[in-house]
Amino acid sequence: MAYGEAFDTLYQFGLTSHTATAVGSAGRYGGQTIANLSGLSYTPDGDTLYAVAGGMNSLARIDTRTGAASIVGMFGLAGQGDPHRNDALDLGMTFGCDGTLWLVSAYAGKVWTVDASNGATEAVGSTGHTITGLVAYGNLLYGAGGRGDNSFYRIDTETGEAVRIGDFGDDRWINSVSMSFDAAGKLWAVLNYVPPAPGSTTVPDWADLATIDVTTGKLTIVGPITGPESLRQIGMKGFAIGPPRCVAGGPSPVGAPVGTPPWLLALAGLLVAATAAALRRRSLH
Repeated sequence: MAYGEAFDTLYQFGLTSHTATAVGSAGRYGGQTIANLSGLSYTPDGDTLYAVAGGMNSLARIDTRTGAASIVGMFGLAGQGDPHRNDALDLGMTFGCDGTLWLVSAYAGKVWTVDASNGATEAVGSTGHTITGLVAYGNLLYGAGGRGDNSFYRIDTETGEAVRIGDFGDDRWINSVSMSFDAAGKLWAVLNYVPPAPGSTTVPDWADLATIDVTTGKLTIVGPITGPESLRQIGMKGFAIGPPRCVAGGPSPVGAPVGTPPWLLALAGLLVAATAAALRRRSLH
């Protein structure tokens, strides 16, 4: 099962059926609706789900039983967003395996780290591209483009620079991409089409569920995430399957087939080590 956020409501859906059911709304804070939620991300222990409350440029905790959101704190990024859209930054977010919480702005083209205890941010650097979503695997950070830049990127965690891996292979207008790895190492994504391309008023009824090949960036559409009328043409911007995938001491997922089980990667490493040991023994004789 996966969770997705659409405006102010948490939904749950299966990766096979991709039919969503509403869990509940985020609620209000200071008399204001907690809305424009995005960047769903579990803590590394899988105990807590966080999100970006874009309408307030704040960090929020999400109750997966009710959908209610608790505001943790402000990001402190006022004045860096779109002045024509109430300072909107169009934020994506993800936890890394070491507990680092990463934040990216598609509008500002910047990356920050976030203190999960109070929402305070620290600048990392500029991406150089329109990055609409983040996801972590081991010690690697990936970003997805959109809004005319349908590409998949590796994000440098020291500088924030986005290094292009490859093209989605799909030229449709995608407003934002939310991503999450499953337990087998396959990268899943939710494609949000709201709002539509500049000058257009037509949007699909539903967001799409897709997979992304981390070695090439190629995107494969699985199908629409359907559900109640409350979800139609709203747009799903947050998506989480589970906590970040941590492969301690293992090879990076780049270069390994998507969906390769961790035990198979570990076995390959043991075979390489055994071969090296045998060669050393042979050289001694």
